Amino acid sequence: MAEKLTRVSLTLPEELLKELDGSLKARGYASRSEAIRDSLRDFLADYKYRKGLKGQIVGVLVLVYEHDVRGLTDAIIDIQHSAGEIVSTVQHIHLDAKNCLETSVLKGPAEKIEKLVERLEGLRGVKQAKLMIIKK
Repeated sequence: MAEKLTRVSLTLPEELLKELDGSLKARGYASRSEAIRDSLRDFLADYKYRKGLKGQIVGVLVLVYEHDVRGLTDAIIDIQHSAGEIVSTVQHIHLDAKNCLETSVLKGPAEKIEKLVERLEGLRGVKQAKLMIIKK
């Protein structure tokens, strides 16, 4: 029996939608819906993996964000300072006039690192947050 589907509405910036449509065509996706479902599965798999991490770990967090979003840069810095015991170093790069990239080397208890990543990735203006585990 087919899985029950529920229709949801999604609001996207026009440029992101154009980029999505271009990548769908290049990859041979049948529809936007199928691509969004695949993306959500990947998002949830990453979430489950991060929640399953235990003990002391070392990782690198990569953030891409819009620096002109009011208060975002200050919020990022405040969060990083509050987690000073696990943030070893931060490198900041200006990608273009609007976007910045930061890499942070993190070392400490998995639960604290996960909490830090959750706080940062949930901020308005953060476009991407990827945690790569170097050592478990």
